[in-house]
Amino acid sequence: MWRTLALASAFFPGLFVLCIRLLRWAAPGWSLKDRILLSGRLVSTVQATMATVSGIMVVLNCKDVVHDRHWLAVEYIWVLVPYMTYDIYVMYLCHWHKSRDRGVAEKKHSLASVRSFLLQERLMVTHHLFILVVLTPVTQHFRGELGDFFVGCIFIAELSTPFVSLGKILMQV
Repeated sequence: MWRTLALASAFFPGLFVLCIRLLRWAAPGWSLKDRILLSGRLVSTVQATMATVSGIMVVLNCKDVVHDRHWLAVEYIWVLVPYMTYDIYVMYLCHWHKSRDRGVAEKKHSLASVRSFLLQERLMVTHHLFILVVLTPVTQHFRGELGDFFVGCIFIAELSTPFVSLGKILMQV
């Protein structure tokens, strides 16, 4: 658990920074805002693909939908915790840069910009916090050793994310 948390905590922000730097080299005419938006979508696509593949592996290996166990059903939750935390921060960065382009945001990050982000993106922030505060304890502690198959099904729900991200990337480019 701790190793997975530590690795995921380094992996997602590291991949984000790597994407920003590679885009500075590959697309030198792009603004920092454009590189941040695209990098966030690329990392989101990577996480969604990892979740979907994990979910498929769990579902295919659980013959008894109630009692069968698969290590990924437990372990991948510890990847989601740092990802959801990272993603809230990246959503804020994207919001701040977009607001700055529109002339609405302050030149520096402030409580007002955080408040604006929370008001405009409250559904996505609530979704992320719900996963962190409710679903993580439920999947790790309260369900006992039952239902790994259904946890896998929840992971598979991420299947649409790469396509949504691709659509946004194509609109951005």
